[in-house]
Amino acid sequence: MKIFAHRGYSARFPESTRAAYEGAVFARADGFECDVRLTRDGEIVCFHDRTLKRNAGINKAVSRSTMKELRSLVNAISLDELLDIAIREKKDLLIETKHPVISGGKIERKVVDLLEKKREAIKKSEINVTLMSFSYLAVRRIKKVYPNVAKIIKYQLAAKFSKENQIALSIDIIIKKPKIIADKRSTRFFIWTVNNKTDIELVSNLGVAGVITDEVELAKRD
Repeated sequence: MKIFAHRGYSARFPESTRAAYEGAVFARADGFECDVRLTRDGEIVCFHDRTLKRNAGINKAVSRSTMKELRSLVNAISLDELLDIAIREKKDLLIETKHPVISGGKIERKVVDLLEKKREAIKKSEINVTLMSFSYLAVRRIKKVYPNVAKIIKYQLAAKFSKENQIALSIDIIIKKPKIIADKRSTRFFIWTVNNKTDIELVSNLGVAGVITDEVELAKRD
């Protein structure tokens, strides 16, 4: 089971910053998880929320902010920069495209273009880069141009009937219905967000592909 740092080592560092991802390297995470959005000037930024309110106290949309502004306000890192860290440190990467957004499917196109640009470096480093989304339409778009994709699922019924080869599943579903892993033996599961010892042990014993956690050192000690 691989340990993925959720928005970097976000239990110890400001989430989705260079410090958080470099902290995850120091804590020996097997990979990184990130959320991506497009800035006003068309850059792919690693940022979860739609606005800056929670992170910077400013009620302004990420899509209305430039990359320069985001660096200044929240120490944001671009996906380009994060990929360079992942390649250098040989860390797998889970990339979630956020929806709904005003730019529609442009985020997926930009991400796939960037991965193609860095294809040789990714191949040489032997890391695995998986694209993910809650959005059915986004997953369908990605599948047309990129082979490694996972559907993010929050609800038990959707997980039960999903025919996806890879699923990112909420820990809440596993707690209520751990048997779902055994019932879908051909499916690779990434479980989010797993932050305590009991839950880490649970998913480890179930044999999932990866766990997404804020608590990297706790998960690595398990």
